[in-house]
Amino acid sequence: MVWEHPVSLLSVYAGFYLVIVFLSLSIACGLYYLAELCEEYVITAKRIIGHTIKAELLLHLVLLWDRLPLLCLGTGLAAHASYLCLLKPFPYVQLGSTAGITSVALWLASTGLWIRHFMGTYYTMEYIAAFLLLTTWLVPFAFFLGMSGDNAVLPGAGGYPYSVASSGSSGSLLQRTPSGRPAAAAPSGRKRRGLMLRIFDTLRRKRDAVLPELAKQLPDASHLLKEKI
Repeated sequence: MVWEHPVSLLSVYAGFYLVIVFLSLSIACGLYYLAELCEEYVITAKRIIGHTIKAELLLHLVLLWDRLPLLCLGTGLAAHASYLCLLKPFPYVQLGSTAGITSVALWLASTGLWIRHFMGTYYTMEYIAAFLLLTTWLVPFAFFLGMSGDNAVLPGAGGYPYSVASSGSSGSLLQRTPSGRPAAAAPSGRKRRGLMLRIFDTLRRKRDAVLPELAKQLPDASHLLKEKI
C-alpha cells in the first residue's frame, strides 16, 4: 500500500532526515552558546548548578510519593550528594580524583538502575529519556558544559571563587568574589577554555581541514561563468 506512492514516500523520508539535521545543528549551536556563557560567568554557573543539585535532591525525596524503588532513589540521592563535592573546585574538576570517580560510578549505577526498573514494565522510550534527563543526567551535563578542559590545575585549588580572563596587558576580571578581592592569574596566562568549547574547537579545525580538500575535488565551474559573461 505504501509503495503505491514511492515519490511521496521518498519525499517524507528526505524531509524527516532534513529535520534531524536542522535539529542537530540547532542543538549544537545552543550547546556552544551555553558553554560560552559558562566559561564567561563561572560564579553564576556554579550557583545555578548548586541550586540544581538541591532541587534534584528534593525531587528524589518527593518521588517517594510515587513509591518508586528505594534502591533507585537512594542511588540517585547518593549521586547528587557526591556532585556537591565536585562543585567546590568547579570549573577545575578532576575526574580522576576520588570524588570524580565516585560521582561517575554513582551516576552510571543510577542510570542503570532506572533503566532496569523501567524496562521491567511498559514505558515508551520518550518517557524513559525525559525522566532520566530531568532526574539523572541534568547535573552531570551541566558539569560537562562548564568544566575546564585544562589538564593543569593551580596548586592548592580547593575551588576557585572567581574567574579570570587574561587579555593583553593585565587581564580582565570576569567576576569577583563577594568580598571584592583581586583575582589571581590563570595557570598559563591564557583564558581558561572549557572542555565543551575545546571539543567544538577541535571539530571546527577538522572542518576547516576537510572542506578545502572536498572543494578541490569538485569540478571547477568558473569557466562556465566566464562564458556566460
